[in-house]
Amino acid sequence: MYKLLVSIASLGTGGAERVLSVLSKSLADNFEAVQYVLWEGGEPFYPVDERVKIVSLPDFSGKNGRNLQMMTFRRIVKSVKPDMVLSFLTPYNMLVLLSTIGLKQKVVVAERTDPRRLLSGGKAGLWLRDRLYSRADGILTQTEYAKSCYDEKFAGKTAVIYNPVMMSDSQVGVALRTEKEHLFVTAGRLEPVKDQTSMIEAFAAFHKNHPDYRLVIYGEGPMHETLQEQINGLGLQDAVVLAGRTNDLWNKIASAEAFLLTSEYEGMSNALIEAMCLGLPVISTKVAGATDLIRDGENGFLIDVKDSKSLAVRMSRMADSPDVREQMGINASKVFDQVRQDKICKQWIEYLKSKV
Repeated sequence: MYKLLVSIASLGTGGAERVLSVLSKSLADNFEAVQYVLWEGGEPFYPVDERVKIVSLPDFSGKNGRNLQMMTFRRIVKSVKPDMVLSFLTPYNMLVLLSTIGLKQKVVVAERTDPRRLLSGGKAGLWLRDRLYSRADGILTQTEYAKSCYDEKFAGKTAVIYNPVMMSDSQVGVALRTEKEHLFVTAGRLEPVKDQTSMIEAFAAFHKNHPDYRLVIYGEGPMHETLQEQINGLGLQDAVVLAGRTNDLWNKIASAEAFLLTSEYEGMSNALIEAMCLGLPVISTKVAGATDLIRDGENGFLIDVKDSKSLAVRMSRMADSPDVREQMGINASKVFDQVRQDKICKQWIEYLKSKV
């Protein structure tokens, strides 16, 4: 049995945090000791197996000063002597690789975003990331697209593991058994990169010929006021709803005819995967994750980023072709076999043990 130390910013509401929640039991079952080290501290939002020790760096080094945090993290690694350090999220992956220079512990980094997107340091930030990633013993990505980006520089060092979906067999395909409304749905933070602006623009064009349809947008974020102004300006107050956050998303979206995603880029959208597993056909921009799972015209449609005209056309196709829509939903639900929790957890354990 081996000891594992896991680094992450926090255990808040994000996708990486959710993955670590799902993995916690499997990690505790398969490693002698597992410790999560949080660079930003905070309380866990998702449940974590009680056998996993959680350490908050700010409790030891305060919240200010990365140099002090890195020194503290290095002391923790030297004290715990883990056989492997697993790190999530690019900025913290870089901090971990800097902190462990000269130590013997193996380090695997988990990348959760588009590798070609500029970091806060611009091109210099990407250059530094790649220099540091060259030290890593493994690079895990969520999508084939992300893997291909790193394969150019680190051939043989990268692997893909999809995000797990915590869904029972009885919940798979539930949208296929739910009475449909004239409704399109989406879920995600209200921020520029999600480009709900194009979605609303497309819906406005679609709505002219389908006035009985609604669009419900779940999520919250800094674009709320701007999007509401757009909705008001288009006279869509009764048709487009900014519904905020919900803890019951699956039940709320099951009656929709399709799920929409208009992101400019993604790591891998959990909301998109879950919608497909529920049996909802999807219309998505050609972003990482979507291009892994969507077969255009079979289980959904793929469109170019910011192509609101194509989105409106695909929405009309969904609305006007119930037989096509239903078959797409059936095909979409089959994605579950690729992302079911037990399968993904097994892949994680096999990968990590292969690197120790």
